Amino acid sequence: MGALHRVRTTLGVAILALAAVALAPPSVSAEQAQASLRISPPVYVGGQRLTFEGNIGRLGVRRIRLQIRWGTPGALWNEPEREWHGWTKGDGSFTFRYPAPSMFGLHARVVTAGAATPARPVTARSQDLGLTVVPDNPQVGENFAIEVDTTPTFMWRGDLPGPAFKGRTLTLQQRVGGNRWKTLGTTTTDDQGQGRFQETAAAPGVVVYRVRQEDWFADGNEIGWFPSFPTYVRVGGAGASAASTTQQPSARTASAATTEASQPASRVDSSDSASQTHGWGRALWDFGFAFGESLTSPPYRGSDLHGRWLDTSNGSGRAVPHNGQLILDSQRNHLGAGDFGTTAATLRGNPMRYGRWEVKLWLKTPENDARDYRVSVELVPDRRPDSNCGVITVADVAAHQGGVTVGARALRSATRWTYRKPLTRLTSASAAFAVEMTRRHISWFVNGRVIATVRSPAAVPDVPMTLRMSMKGKGETAEMNRTTALSDWQRAFPLKNGKLSTGGHALRRGTYGGC
Repeated sequence: MGALHRVRTTLGVAILALAAVALAPPSVSAEQAQASLRISPPVYVGGQRLTFEGNIGRLGVRRIRLQIRWGTPGALWNEPEREWHGWTKGDGSFTFRYPAPSMFGLHARVVTAGAATPARPVTARSQDLGLTVVPDNPQVGENFAIEVDTTPTFMWRGDLPGPAFKGRTLTLQQRVGGNRWKTLGTTTTDDQGQGRFQETAAAPGVVVYRVRQEDWFADGNEIGWFPSFPTYVRVGGAGASAASTTQQPSARTASAATTEASQPASRVDSSDSASQTHGWGRALWDFGFAFGESLTSPPYRGSDLHGRWLDTSNGSGRAVPHNGQLILDSQRNHLGAGDFGTTAATLRGNPMRYGRWEVKLWLKTPENDARDYRVSVELVPDRRPDSNCGVITVADVAAHQGGVTVGARALRSATRWTYRKPLTRLTSASAAFAVEMTRRHISWFVNGRVIATVRSPAAVPDVPMTLRMSMKGKGETAEMNRTTALSDWQRAFPLKNGKLSTGGHALRRGTYGGC
């Protein structure tokens, strides 16, 4: 019995000791584990699927969420538009997938109650394509190649190169009808992001091509399609093609390019929106291009998620989503000569007869030795978007001029109304432009304030209208100052919320050529 008692006592002490160890609180070092956050892959574009992994710095299964900050360290942390919430493992670790935001200047962190990981930069690269024509001046009947680089580098483009996606579809298109694109064929990229098309020069003259890298949705990615700039190929005559030859910048333009590249992605922003100032409520549609969307993607938020953008160009420029913005660009990858024609993006598939529209806009240019482009935000008849009749000018500006022009051209008569308001150049501060249109009046807004109104039913088109943004050159061939027009967002609102606005200046009335 004595031996058995000793065995039982020993076992009891051992069990109590094990229980004490199991119930003891974790050590201070374990409770305060190092918080960490890693984001991979290191090089990515907007919409690419990223992996977020790390440790929240606390033991136990905890609910966590992703936060995004734009700007300086003192800026506020916010939940992203596409919110993400999840849970850690018992040791505080986590792993999750999330699409890369498109905008520059972002930081991300993972938070839980009373704890957060360190902030990490989230900086997407840009999509782009470089085209090379070989030989650059083919003769009639001669075969030539269009070589495509989807990971190009240019000396003043710090946002390049992006990653290579093996097997991504490339589409070759030819300009037809003056400003639209016809598909000729497709190929796919190799493991270096390169592609190649073989064409035959059919007739003497100039042929204009572009290449689109198509949607990339493999492996959970959400990357929209993206086009190259137009490339001009001269068949027959002497000399190199207009756009396939790299243009070397002069000393002046090289200096301007360096200055532009050194500027931060952010700029002075003095704009207030009319929608917030006047209580227009929830948007019907709101384009933000925040997560790798293409021009034909639907709005990313709103109560009526329909609509897509149709891009057109009769010159050197292109319209594309670019890191959270819709931009019109006369030429991004070369400086000097080669900025001409008109580039536009027109919203199709969601017109309104009456309502409110609002756009945020700013401009960039490194040149000032030619004509300025006229950058216009307009409402145009949905059935005839290329017409100059029945157009409402929401804003018309130029890079080197202060002031904005607004107005209306009657659809049924040769009458127009215009007003010009002084305004800080949009190269130094962005501005929010808006218009409100009812059956009896049209009112214009700049940075949330009503600046002008026309109270004539004759000025109201009374047909479904749609939004158009354009960068207008002087004809199709005149050299212009290289310009980029950037729009952070484009929105529409119904008339049911907030008060109608009819203040500001009365527009001047005049005549034009009519329709």
